[in-house]
Amino acid sequence: MDCIPCFLRQALEAASMSVNDRQMRERTLKEVLSYLLHEDWSKSTAEVCTNVHRIVKRVLGVRDPYRKLKEELNRAASRLYPSLRRLVENSEDPFLTAVKVAIAGNAIDLGPKIDVDIESEVKNILNRDFVMEEPDKLKALALKYKRVLYLADNAGETFFDRVLIEELVARGVKVTYAVKGGPVLNDATFEDAKASGITGLANVISTGTDCIGLLLKECSKDFLEEFEGSPLVISKGQGNYESLSEIKDKRIFFLLKVKCRLVGEDLGVELGTPVLKHSFNK
Repeated sequence: MDCIPCFLRQALEAASMSVNDRQMRERTLKEVLSYLLHEDWSKSTAEVCTNVHRIVKRVLGVRDPYRKLKEELNRAASRLYPSLRRLVENSEDPFLTAVKVAIAGNAIDLGPKIDVDIESEVKNILNRDFVMEEPDKLKALALKYKRVLYLADNAGETFFDRVLIEELVARGVKVTYAVKGGPVLNDATFEDAKASGITGLANVISTGTDCIGLLLKECSKDFLEEFEGSPLVISKGQGNYESLSEIKDKRIFFLLKVKCRLVGEDLGVELGTPVLKHSFNK
């Protein structure tokens, strides 16, 4: 139930960015409210949130309400990229620093709030204490298998992902980078991966769906084959964590900044904490 106000806020923000017509915004919210009233709230947060955003796009007749904001985020992140690259190159442990940079990029998320100052957010998160579960194991497994499926999260954040992907590729690791099959919130699509230069480093694929997080039942056959066949998965963001954290039979490392009280409680950390966690025991 704590998620319901957040769904409504996102719907209103998306509608307000897309149209100036108050009646259209009101109609959008009413359709979302009607859906939420009759939906089964025991479904996953990712599934309900996905349906909310699909309603918004359908009612407004807008394919990507967040397009302009995503473009701004990409431009802002591109300006930060050179300094992030230098930070990694000048560090005592470039791989660990690249992991931290990738996690810091998860601050670029319009789900919790729409006004994000990328530079200050990233600076703040890099100065915080990270909660990191076996970062050496992530590196060891990547070097062992030489193959990683990297699940993207947000536009702009892709530039931070690039920093970690570059470190993986430099060590002979083949990276497959998975983006959304269609626009939802400010989640990364193929265009965002291309804008950040990842298409020149990794094999970029689509999940085949525009869902929040990763609803495996909606993903394409090609993506599912890649997911099932990947010996190691790097998963970015809260939505992917909420979708996949119960899976114990795959080697998944979750990289995220905690921006929701419920996720923080599940992880046992405070809001704003940058986290590296895995869900497997082997």
